[in-house]
Amino acid sequence: MKNIGILLSSPKEVGGIYQYSLSMISALSYFEIKKKFRITYFYTDKIWEKEIPNKSKKYYIKKNFYKKIVNKIFSFILPRSQRFLLFNNFLYDEVKFINKSECDLVIFPSQNITSYQINKKSLSTIHDLMHRYETQFEEYSSKIIIDRDFHYKFICKHCNGILVDSQLGKKHVIESYNVNKKKLHILPFVTPKYLVNKRKINISQRFKLPKKYIFYPAQFWEHKNHINLLKALKLILPIYKDLKILFCGSKKNYYSRVYEFVINNKLEKNVIFLGRVEDKIMSSLYKNALATVYPSFCGPTNIPPLEALMMKSPLICSNVYSMKKQLKNAAIYINPKNVLDIKKKIILVLSNKRLRNKLKINGKKIIIKYNQIHFNKKLENSIKKSLT
Repeated sequence: MKNIGILLSSPKEVGGIYQYSLSMISALSYFEIKKKFRITYFYTDKIWEKEIPNKSKKYYIKKNFYKKIVNKIFSFILPRSQRFLLFNNFLYDEVKFINKSECDLVIFPSQNITSYQINKKSLSTIHDLMHRYETQFEEYSSKIIIDRDFHYKFICKHCNGILVDSQLGKKHVIESYNVNKKKLHILPFVTPKYLVNKRKINISQRFKLPKKYIFYPAQFWEHKNHINLLKALKLILPIYKDLKILFCGSKKNYYSRVYEFVINNKLEKNVIFLGRVEDKIMSSLYKNALATVYPSFCGPTNIPPLEALMMKSPLICSNVYSMKKQLKNAAIYINPKNVLDIKKKIILVLSNKRLRNKLKINGKKIIIKYNQIHFNKKLENSIKKSLT
């Protein structure tokens, strides 16, 4: 029986990668129960302790403060390639731990640099290459683009397998880095297990939520397009005066710009910032919304729209990249650049209960394809191919 490891290094605040990692844990737990593989968990944040199965082999790797400082100093002296490859075992404790393990292959859901530093076989991820296709946003600075390109080139060169979200994601990696397509494995996103929460929580009382609101679950990055959604809201308010938008996400990155727009346009009464919310209440936020709106500029695919389908929340979603292939007839599609189109589609959904019910029914049919069982099968095949 082969030994499979996984490095869990993503904090909750990252959002999508954290959720993706939860799906990985569910799959690996299943493999261990069915005795398909022996699993070892390596983790750098104690938040993962409650997610890792109790009986599994696990190693907590504490980040060394002094090594962080040394790494920072070297960053001004040596290029990344030399720094990563010359000082692997000194600067990066993850490398040392994994190299000493009995793992035949290690999975990296966070597309971590350790994936090409270790002397083991590795299965890494490339979630998206939006830094190459959407360079206009502030989070994709020239430095970020250079660093990411270096990083992904090394993943493509050194890793035995690479997981991507879609056929388009696969195409992006091939045309960007000229990688052997046999290395690439399509593993579509699925909804995380915490959405299935049987415990009833009175979120309206807890957050003093309005009766009528639309929901946008996304971190505050410029590419998430909060501003255009707010511009559309301003145009909708003369028709739906009591309508409110709920935003959830850590109050950092582009948050100050979004908040400033709300204040300058006197939208304080119609916009609620929930901040980072607990996983266990996310399902209720979806269920109680009149609709979920997802106007992001980026893809190829995304997890929150799948969550909306799972929770039977009528979905209004961007028509970019592979979103239509992912969601098919379970969403009303918008041009994220066009504020008038966003306004028009939101009003369409809000004013038509029959349409909302149809979207819920269509969503139920689509979400069947994005379940943990399918995820497990595809991941198992990817592991086996990467081991050869």
